[in-house]
Amino acid sequence: MFQPIAEIIKSCTAGYEGLDNSNLPDCKALNKTFNHSNLNCKPLSFVTQDLSLPYPELAYEERIFLHGIIATRKDNWHDFFNAMVWKKFSQSKIAINYIHYQEIQNQSSTVRSRKRDLLTLFDECGVIIIASDHILQLIKDHQWKALFVSHKNQWLSNDIQIITFGHALFEKYQNPYIGMTAQALLLNKQAFDTDESTNIDAFIASGLIGSTLLMNKSELSPLPLLGIPLWHHKQDGHFYSNTTYFR
Repeated sequence: MFQPIAEIIKSCTAGYEGLDNSNLPDCKALNKTFNHSNLNCKPLSFVTQDLSLPYPELAYEERIFLHGIIATRKDNWHDFFNAMVWKKFSQSKIAINYIHYQEIQNQSSTVRSRKRDLLTLFDECGVIIIASDHILQLIKDHQWKALFVSHKNQWLSNDIQIITFGHALFEKYQNPYIGMTAQALLLNKQAFDTDESTNIDAFIASGLIGSTLLMNKSELSPLPLLGIPLWHHKQDGHFYSNTTYFR
């Protein structure tokens, strides 16, 4: 489950014994090897969210875009995993922030736009599935047994790739539960090279900025994550017959 950010977690937590929510890396540690600027040419950095946080009048996304400040709560798993995703998928997170800021400037009231809600849904609970059209159609049609049982070997051989993007999901992965569901962005593996050198971060960022990805809620499909082979300890026939989860 943690594969996309495993190496980054390892590098950020070196020297931290008994990692828990009272002993997470501070912003100084998170900022090591994090050298990126946003689309407003502001250097990005993680800054502790407390009473000393600059520009308190600004919203979270505005503060990032205008000043490069990523507000990060101390010893908070949600914000820790958000930092891990920023470090792994920097270009995509920069693109998301840019679009949030533009939407804020264009809105005529305090009501969030549908575009911002969609971006937040992916940012919090999104996964990326790279597979054949047949597999992607099974997900769209909610054919869970065919997807997870009949095509089990394709999951195990990585012919079906899943990349978790949403930082809220990583937080949930610490204590998985029946009902845990992602919002999946479905990509045809023949549309681009999917070997180890593929830069999925650049692909997503380009699609977001170029308005070819995440323009409509229909682009995200619900995916019951614990159906993925080896993602739950008891995946027998009875498990997959739970229609409350596998709807």
